[in-house]
Amino acid sequence: MNVIALIMAAGAGERFGTRKQTTVLAGRAMLAWSADVLAASPRVSALVLVTPPAEEDTLRAAIEGDAARKLHAVIAGGATRQDSVYNGLEQAPAGATHVLIHDAARPCLSAALRDRVVDALATHDAVVPAMPVTDTLIRDVDAGVDAILDRVHIAGVQTPQAFRLDLIRRAHREARGRGFKSSDDGSLVLALGERVATVAGERTNLKVTFRDDVVIAEAILKNVREGR
Repeated sequence: MNVIALIMAAGAGERFGTRKQTTVLAGRAMLAWSADVLAASPRVSALVLVTPPAEEDTLRAAIEGDAARKLHAVIAGGATRQDSVYNGLEQAPAGATHVLIHDAARPCLSAALRDRVVDALATHDAVVPAMPVTDTLIRDVDAGVDAILDRVHIAGVQTPQAFRLDLIRRAHREARGRGFKSSDDGSLVLALGERVATVAGERTNLKVTFRDDVVIAEAILKNVREGR
């Protein structure tokens, strides 16, 4: 396999209040943390960074060390995450066979989760990390509980998600042709009738969405740096 990684950093951060990608976490730009973990794998040959339009140089500057050396392309995203992933896939270097797609807003990616996803590509064409839901789930309608939902088969999906490159490209191209929209790449593969396998996600692989999440992410990253 020739595995590359797309780092998705083109979001507007509307719920966060500003762009998150270069927010400083534990002394470094948010996107730099997961870029380092992805680049540190000898099985990841190249990185493609997807940024907001006109911010390519700013975000490129946040990538350092091995991640900078493996950086194949920095490309502007589109109007939606789906458009941005499509743009990134079009920049895959020649010879790439598989791709990891990771959200820069998940800075606490571990090497163990990265490797678990890549390992699964040996036997699956599409893989997503998933975490079982622990809270009781309700359907909230008009500020009231409409129903209690069975959480037995419910899980939260994380990134990096991993795919055979030709499969995820076909999924994105066909979705564009049909006008099918989704914020999750695995769902585009499911829409083709293909199987999407799961591996265990990690609770520490949180997505920084709100300002309060910064405190949690910094605590996790501080523990990583101190080897805890």
